[in-house]
Formats: sequence, structure tokens, C-alpha cells
Amino acid sequence: MHSSAMNTQGLATFKPPPTGEWRRLLLWIFWTFNMLINLCYVCISFATSSRLVQNYAGLASAFDNTAWRAPIAACVLGGIMVLMFNAMSCAVLIRKSINKSGPGFGYGFIMGWCFVMAFFTFLCGLVLDSFGDVIKSQLEDEKWKSYWTSAYYGTIALAFICSAFYLIFFLTMVIFQGGISKTIGLYDVNTDTKRRMEGGVQMNTLAMQAGTSI
Repeated sequence: MHSSAMNTQGLATFKPPPTGEWRRLLLWIFWTFNMLINLCYVCISFATSSRLVQNYAGLASAFDNTAWRAPIAACVLGGIMVLMFNAMSCAVLIRKSINKSGPGFGYGFIMGWCFVMAFFTFLCGLVLDSFGDVIKSQLEDEKWKSYWTSAYYGTIALAFICSAFYLIFFLTMVIFQGGISKTIGLYDVNTDTKRRMEGGVQMNTLAMQAGTSI
């Protein structure tokens, strides 16, 4: 009876180790927030570049028209790079979350790319911001409406916001990279049962040794 009570008490107090699933959940939450901000930036960036292409060619001014390639390239390349990063990072995170094979090369590559994207989007914002006054002075006419100027400045703001979010997401990937590790993946029910049985055997052994010594 005493041995059975000790065994029951040992099984009742046995708790499985933490799974670390909350790390994976937080990693995906931060990725989702970053993706939503990036999606807004991509849409407004491509729209702004299209409007710039339609309007800059007809300028008759002392300002060199070839210089307009800089803001157009900043909008187009910024949007393309952001789209590529989100597609690749989603694929890598899905694969790592399913396999639970640890960070590995793919995860490290995405983490490094995220760090680079923080500075790339910041640079795109600086290039666009340098043409802000020119937009107001030379493009605002009957073809270029004032709301396009607002969209242009919105692109600048979102570029800087994306830069900040990439830095935050980079730190998140560094801190919560254990969320895709095999050692803290989903807790297996069979492993739980096995550990309970091992705990019960150990408790019975201790009880028998205690009874023998008495």
C-alpha cells in the first residue's frame, strides 16, 4: 500500500518538459506583422514607380531627366527585394517548423538577408526622400495630382517603417530560433507515456529498497 501510494504520487506530480512551442508561435506572429507592413510597402511602391515613369519623361526643365532613374529604381527594386524575402522566408520557416531540424543554413541565410534588408529599405527611403522637393516643384501639375505626392511621401514613410521592422524581425529570429529546433518541438505523447512508466519503475524500486532496509 505504501509503495502504491508513493508510485501514484510520483505519477501525479510528473510533468512533461516545456515544448517551446510558444517560441515558434511568436516567430510566426512577428513574421506575419512584418509581412503585412511589407505588403503595404510593395503595393504603394509599385504604384508610385508606375506614376513616376508616366510623368517624368515629359519634363522640360533644367533637371536632368536621367536622374529620375534613381527614385524609380528605388521603388521597383525595393518592392522586388521585399517580395523575394517574404517568399523565401515563408518557405524556409514552413520547412523548418515541419521538420524541426534546427536552424541550419537556410535559416541562417534568411536571418542574414533580413539584416541586410533593414539597411536596403532604409537606403531606398533616403533616395526617395532626396527627390521630395523636386516632386513638388516640377511634377505637380494637371497630370500629377497632389494625392500622388502624398502617395510618394507615404512610400518614403513605409520604407523607413519596413527598415525598423526588419531589424525587429532579425532580433526575433536570433532570440526565438530555438522554436524550430527538434529538441523543443511538439511534445510526443508516446514519449510522455514512456517517461511516466520509467518514473513508476523508479518509484517502485525505491519503495522495495526502503521495505528491504526496514
